[in-house]
Amino acid sequence: MLKPLVVASSLIIVSGCDNNLTAQQTEHVVKPAQLSAFEQYSHQANNLLNNIRAKKDAASLEAESAELVTLSQALLKELIVKYPQCTEYLDALSEVATVLATLPLAEINSGYHGDGKLPEFDEPVCYHGKDLLVHSATVQASARLGLVEQHAYQNAELDIIEGIAHFEQVERAFNN
Repeated sequence: MLKPLVVASSLIIVSGCDNNLTAQQTEHVVKPAQLSAFEQYSHQANNLLNNIRAKKDAASLEAESAELVTLSQALLKELIVKYPQCTEYLDALSEVATVLATLPLAEINSGYHGDGKLPEFDEPVCYHGKDLLVHSATVQASARLGLVEQHAYQNAELDIIEGIAHFEQVERAFNN
């Protein structure tokens, strides 16, 4: 009689210990390390690229690209600190950053991809920094429209690929 009671008690104790260990392990895994703005941008841009390729729904892609626009704004602020010669150019973009994705795609392309609404710049890194935000906002605008055209996902994919290429240039400029 005592032996089954000891075995049952041991199982309950071991089971309780096992659950605590699992909870501690899960808590440790769930807490992400603090990422820099550069790491966050890279991670978010690559996630967005993968989700575009997987043809996720337009609403989730719009939300993801909006997060990328926000991260871009933070990186532009850091870029201005390191490259003050970009201030006028990037400040002009920052003024429209929150409404950029609501503009018609043609206006985004002519005014911001093509720099028609931005002042002159001297440093190439200014241009690369600008395109972090503009390509993200272009995807956001396309997703807001629903990505209904057959080639819309392909265009969104190309925009993010180009944005990632510009990001690599900005990152390189920061590391010099």
